[in-house]
Amino acid sequence: MPRGQRGIRGGLKPHLEDPYLIRKGYKEPTICPRCGLVYRHRRWQRLADFDAAEAVERHKCPACRKEEDQYVMGIVHISGDFFKLRRDEIKSMLKNEEKKNLMHNPLDRIMGIVDEESGMKVETTSENFAVHLGRMLYHAYGGEVEYRFSDGQKLVRVFWHRVNK
Repeated sequence: MPRGQRGIRGGLKPHLEDPYLIRKGYKEPTICPRCGLVYRHRRWQRLADFDAAEAVERHKCPACRKEEDQYVMGIVHISGDFFKLRRDEIKSMLKNEEKKNLMHNPLDRIMGIVDEESGMKVETTSENFAVHLGRMLYHAYGGEVEYRFSDGQKLVRVFWHRVNK
């Protein structure tokens, strides 16, 4: 197997790329007209003191494009009796974690939170953020967490479950 083809998840498949991240980059500075992120120094950033008139171009950032296309890259399934008793608390914690994470990586976002009969489903714009939310739930509340990575596409499903004890 050629070097670089061995996957980190135990598979022997090439690394899957995010189809919304382009390699060539944009002219700097470029601003996202939808959310206001600025592409500068080869990455999308939230800059409070940036004047939109300074922007050379206007392009939607990858996260906004994913949200418009409903291109989910991470799904967190939350279930169990414990969750049903603390639904609002956990939902608030997830939203707070998204706000905190926006400063570090503004492309990692929660696309939607869907209430289901058995619990809740959280859709994210990246695999890493879904894994992060699963770890956060596990460290905060315990329970059981399972990560399932897709072989054919860049998608992760995280299952967190805890019964009330």
